[in-house]
Amino acid sequence: MSGKIENGTPKDLKTEDELISAAKSLLDRAFKSHHSYYGLCSTSCQVYDTAWVAMVSKTTDNVKQWLFPECFHYLLKTQAADGSWGRLPTTQTAGVLDTASALLALLSHAREPLQILDVSPDELGLRIQHGVASLKRQLAIWNDVEETNHIGVELIVPALLSMLEKELGVSSFEFPCRDILDKMHEEKLSHFDLEKVYGKPSSVLHSLEAFLGKIDFDRLSNHLYRGSMMASPSSTAAYLIGATKWDDEAEDYLRHVMRDGAGHGDGGISGTFPTTHFECSWVLATLLKGGFTVKQIDGDALRGLSTILADALRDEKGVIGFAPHTADVDDTAKALLALSLVNQPVSPDIMIKVFEAKDHFTTFGSERDPSLTSNLHVLLSLLKQPKLSQYHPQILKTTLFICQRWWGSDHHVKDKWNLSHLYPTMLLVEAFTDVLHLVDGGKLSGLFDENLKCKVGLSVFQAVLRIVLNQDDDGAWGGYREQTCYAILALAQARHVCFFTHMVDKLQSCIDHGVSWLKSRRLHSQDLTWTSKTAYEVGFVAEAYKLAALQSAGLEVPAATVGHSLTSAVPSSDLEQYIRLVRKTALFSSLDDWELRASIIESSFFVPLLQAQRVEIYPRDNIKIEEDRWLYDMMYLSLLGYQTDEYMEAVAGPVFGDISLLHHTIDKIIDNTRLNSAGTNGSVRNGNGHQHESPNIRQVEGTLTRFTNSVLKHKDVLRSSSCDQDTLRQEFRTFMHAHATQLEDNSRFSKQDSGDVFSSPEQSYFQWVNGTGGSHVACAYSFAFSNCLISANLLQGKDTFPSVTQKYLISSVMRHATNMCRMYNDFGSIARDNAERNVNSIHFPEFTLCNGMSQSLDERKKRLSQIATYEQACLNRALEALERQSQDDAGDCRGLKEVRKLKIVKLFCDVTDLYDQLYVIKDLSSNMK
Repeated sequence: MSGKIENGTPKDLKTEDELISAAKSLLDRAFKSHHSYYGLCSTSCQVYDTAWVAMVSKTTDNVKQWLFPECFHYLLKTQAADGSWGRLPTTQTAGVLDTASALLALLSHAREPLQILDVSPDELGLRIQHGVASLKRQLAIWNDVEETNHIGVELIVPALLSMLEKELGVSSFEFPCRDILDKMHEEKLSHFDLEKVYGKPSSVLHSLEAFLGKIDFDRLSNHLYRGSMMASPSSTAAYLIGATKWDDEAEDYLRHVMRDGAGHGDGGISGTFPTTHFECSWVLATLLKGGFTVKQIDGDALRGLSTILADALRDEKGVIGFAPHTADVDDTAKALLALSLVNQPVSPDIMIKVFEAKDHFTTFGSERDPSLTSNLHVLLSLLKQPKLSQYHPQILKTTLFICQRWWGSDHHVKDKWNLSHLYPTMLLVEAFTDVLHLVDGGKLSGLFDENLKCKVGLSVFQAVLRIVLNQDDDGAWGGYREQTCYAILALAQARHVCFFTHMVDKLQSCIDHGVSWLKSRRLHSQDLTWTSKTAYEVGFVAEAYKLAALQSAGLEVPAATVGHSLTSAVPSSDLEQYIRLVRKTALFSSLDDWELRASIIESSFFVPLLQAQRVEIYPRDNIKIEEDRWLYDMMYLSLLGYQTDEYMEAVAGPVFGDISLLHHTIDKIIDNTRLNSAGTNGSVRNGNGHQHESPNIRQVEGTLTRFTNSVLKHKDVLRSSSCDQDTLRQEFRTFMHAHATQLEDNSRFSKQDSGDVFSSPEQSYFQWVNGTGGSHVACAYSFAFSNCLISANLLQGKDTFPSVTQKYLISSVMRHATNMCRMYNDFGSIARDNAERNVNSIHFPEFTLCNGMSQSLDERKKRLSQIATYEQACLNRALEALERQSQDDAGDCRGLKEVRKLKIVKLFCDVTDLYDQLYVIKDLSSNMK
């Protein structure tokens, strides 16, 4: 095999030759499919656009007829047994749009059958009846309206429902998310000046069907380009329906789509037509990034597709869209990338001038919701530029934005243009692997600080690890062909990165398993993963992804070196020590070695980030505290919790002396935080008799104020519901007072002559552990902090637990988790607490006697373990009750957010459980004396 292969050496020459032949065939067929006037399109048929084309009628010689009866018959053929159209497991919105539009088309034909006589009114009426019933059922459980990435849904669905209500003679469709939809609709319209539709082209032209009866369609003819309204068959159909003057060019366009589109004359209409630039760019870039070389697949087709892109960039002055005259940064950047890969680089300067914003690149020049994949494509295109240093500012900008989006995404990252989280994940792995390679080689020297390099490395590691962990048993990802290709391509790229050396066999096993599944699937089984108004597949692009996945999987990769400059990810003796420690816990004892090792390496990326923030709240100079032993997956709040424990014992207690003054100071700080948040212009409460504080006290008060602000004034806490903020404030106050009270308890215990029995407790053990003892650990306020994050980031500022029953149950969960944490903490720190004279659970008198007999240390530890096991059982029952109540309260409208909320709660409890198991194995706390 001649020619250099960028991504490695082929394993199987026969397979390699077959893949090269298949890739050249794909390029040849794509190029030959390009129409000189209408362009190229292999997008699948969509019910939504088919329905709108079915509603186009034309009057000729005073005879009115449906212009495309094939589309009406297509709708009849594609109606499901339950009365619906287009329902998908990946999106509820697509089913709502398809069913509503198809139902509207059937109602239009029932009202005016015109020349279609082979469908009886009874059959059509029955189909309409089933369609209405299905639509109502779908609307009743529609819960992804806010998360949907379908174009114009907030404009289109209200318009469709209004038209259906008129046709059916009903007052209104009522459903749980109607208010949300109406608010989205009002918000969208507030940004529109419909008078401007007649002037400069805008995105409204892509969804004209939403404006039937609201604008003058006769004034829009100047916006037609080669017969289409912004390459949208549904919008073009709406133009013909709404205009009083017939337009032959628009009719010819729709007839071409009918005949030469994916339906091939059977009545099915593509949702977007053409997609010339999109398909040329994606096919070329996907093949060449996937391991094929220009030399291997060179020919008239490759050169022809490249010329189409180069000519488009020239004719449209440096920026293009998925089709002519639909400019966006996504297609522009992908075209620039493709041309760089075929050694025909084009300057990105115009793209930068048109689309660069303050902290990211916009897709269309103005938008409310930035696109992650658009910015990934910008980054990929810039990294391939010959004069790399010229674009350092934009490379830094996009890298920062991508990191922020990855870090800010809960669970799966999502994007506008694809339903699968694997698509942006794949692009992130590709782009950041290229970034790390350039960082290693010094070509981005001085551009990234250590924190950003850590975040880039961590993002890649998390992306790949999650792909591996989410593979199905049969080798696929979600049972979808194209999405499985995304995953394989990302894993193949990861083999070059040194972070994954320990799991390279696992990566290859996942790749091989995925390839076996791919080869067992028929190519034409659709994966409707791309989004426009509904969802669709792009045939040539899907084929390119499959060939690229197979090609990349079959390449032999040399020793992985990418990322070697990031020392935080290099396994060390400390990591090996932590692996051995965590392996001893019940939670991780059964985990595969590669998975446990991967988790520990992932956590190691956080170490430099935590170290950078470690002294932001609590200063460490001149404080006698031994080296800390943090588990590497602790986040900042956990860090603060441990530091608070140290600081209160080592600094605050000795400085104040009079603990009542410390209690007063805690209240003053927290109350002042609340007053300031309420808008008191910074006024604070006076000291109430403590105006003459020493400099040391003022210094401690300043430190505790910084800590309090970092928790209670955290930006996401301030965006959470008032109820969740109040709970956090209450738990935080309790936590701080518990530390002060514990200092008093420890002082009395240390003054005892000897012995390990606390002779002067002010409460029973039950009261203590449910009060001061349990509240002393950071579990409860951290739990409340987590709930604020859920409220702010997942629930748009609504109560995380909306009913009083849920609030009670989550409080129960928090209390049992807190008690359990305290008990296991004490179990693992008996020797230290005895030496330092800190009150421990087993020091309470109740543990010393049983049936009148003195209990040994081992017997007391056994009793403590029994009580902790009971608390664990209570915690599990409370979690189960919370889940049942959440389901009952949400009913049929229980959505992904509700499920995700409970998963986060369970994760928090699992982390607490891990700490508890580690406390038993090894005391994690710093020695103070």
